[in-house]
Amino acid sequence: YETNINESIGQLYPEGRGYTQEEFAEICHISRAYYGRIERGEYNVTIKLCLQIANALEIRLYDLFRDLPEY
Repeated sequence: YETNINESIGQLYPEGRGYTQEEFAEICHISRAYYGRIERGEYNVTIKLCLQIANALEIRLYDLFRDLPEY
């Protein structure tokens, strides 16, 4: 089983914080469809987008990567 880092990042969106996928994508300044493709591992995320996701989660960029599985 090979884990996709893009899919792993996409799975971090905080349903538990009460956001829908659409709301979280909006906070990240991307479309819901684009975020859905990231969740499925279809698109590669850029460092800029990782920073947007980290900001939306209110964590440091370092913490975004720290919480990912090892590759």
